[in-house]
Amino acid sequence: MRVLIFGAGGVGLGFMGDLAYRASARLVFADVNSALVESLANHRQYTISKADLERVTPLTVSGVEAFDTGRPASRDRLVAELAAADFCITSVGARVLPLVGRSIADALRDVPDRSPLNFLCCENHRDAASLLHDAVAEGLGREQAEARCGFVNSVVGRMCQNLTRADRDLPPLTPDLDAVILVEDYDPFPVDAGALRGPAPPMPCLEPVPTDRFVAYEHRKLYGHNGVHALLGVLGKARGYAYFYEAGQDPELDRLGRRAMWDEVGAALVRAHPQHFTEASMDAFASNLYARLVNPVFADEIQRGARDTLRMIRPEDGRLAVAALFVAAQGLQPAAMCQGVAAALRDNGLGIEGLTEVLAEAEPEAAAVVRELVENALTNDD
Repeated sequence: MRVLIFGAGGVGLGFMGDLAYRASARLVFADVNSALVESLANHRQYTISKADLERVTPLTVSGVEAFDTGRPASRDRLVAELAAADFCITSVGARVLPLVGRSIADALRDVPDRSPLNFLCCENHRDAASLLHDAVAEGLGREQAEARCGFVNSVVGRMCQNLTRADRDLPPLTPDLDAVILVEDYDPFPVDAGALRGPAPPMPCLEPVPTDRFVAYEHRKLYGHNGVHALLGVLGKARGYAYFYEAGQDPELDRLGRRAMWDEVGAALVRAHPQHFTEASMDAFASNLYARLVNPVFADEIQRGARDTLRMIRPEDGRLAVAALFVAAQGLQPAAMCQGVAAALRDNGLGIEGLTEVLAEAEPEAAAVVRELVENALTNDD
């Protein structure tokens, strides 16, 4: 099996490469980082570090190829790889994904007829598959794009950190690079089964989920994982903490994080998706996730989780403001999540006017609840 992975970053190398390697796949990475690509191509393997709640363990992934998509000759290589791949993975980030999609469309014109090629989209975005679909359709035409490709959303639950040897004394990615990739030892990988063309890729831990249930999984990831992670991040940043475990050790922030996880987002998910989540299953999920978020062994850096606080309150992102609105729409009071929204506003020098766009797109009753809670949080902080 041959797998083409666009993006040799934390998710591509630290999660997708790990899972595909366990399936004995031949891995081909496409990236614009020339030094990284050259090192991967020369060594044909790399090492990541996996953290559970007790220890960090190194893992070497071998059978690796790589090519630089920034070079003029890369188009011919991309054509060859798209022709040979059993499936593809994108992990380049939402901003870059349309550029990758245009390159894919251009290369597919010269790819001989073959079975439809699935692209598993692993960007941390509400609908990355649509971004890729639209970019490929722009170049190939909608009919050709949908006939030749499957654009598949996924839920990436494993957290990955891109570090250096100066940050953590861990094995480098390759012997001649200073880069370190530290990931969680967490494997579940749901994908939208309704978007797949043909059978699901034979990768361990990949779970093809019917589309209606996949939406529930997306909400759980976006509002539960991303939302509570962002909450602890912005509040921890405001208090000068460097790591998420420090926020978890702060009694007030820990109380807010737990309230958000269980009483607000968790309860709202059960109300919104009763056919998929029960109180017991959500409690088990929340307990596992919260322990991982504040895990001192993984030592997730606040700067990773709170590097773009303005995005967190935008309607297209969803991890703070939209998460609070989701909770309010289920008839609950998102007081803790709104503390995070207020902190994100303050971090950007904004008042309640910073929520004008996201509140305008929400249900009026939910918007009124969130507006009042955020205004109270801003006033009390003053």
